[in-house]
Amino acid sequence: MKIIFSLSVVFILTIVLKIILYKILKLKNTSWPQVTILSYFTFSFLSYYCYFSSDNLIEFFILNTLFLISYMLFLPIIFNESPSVYFLQNIKNKNLKKNFINKKFVSGRLKMMKKDKLINSKYKLTKKGFLTYKTIIFLSNLFLNDIN
Repeated sequence: MKIIFSLSVVFILTIVLKIILYKILKLKNTSWPQVTILSYFTFSFLSYYCYFSSDNLIEFFILNTLFLISYMLFLPIIFNESPSVYFLQNIKNKNLKKNFINKKFVSGRLKMMKKDKLINSKYKLTKKGFLTYKTIIFLSNLFLNDIN
């Protein structure tokens, strides 16, 4: 119970710090991975020394690192991976596809995917995009599925 409380406090403090930095102080969003990692590990160290100073340090930080990976990898994927990308790849009618691309909620996501070279100009997955997709599926199966 103590570890769940500690992880919850670390997550809440990390999110509060990010809200302060990005919403109140208007810091650029390009540095969010570094800020997340730095703040998460800072709050984890503080949590360890406040609650778990007699427990195994390596086990504590392995668990915290797994939760950090989940937070940084899976949450953005869940929020950014909407059905819109799936529909875009499966639309055969060119006019319907063009209409769909002109919608504001899809265009920003597509620009980011093009910028990161995950899709090409024809909206097909590149090798990097395919590798990223397979890695995400592998990690999801590894961490989220119950293996008997």
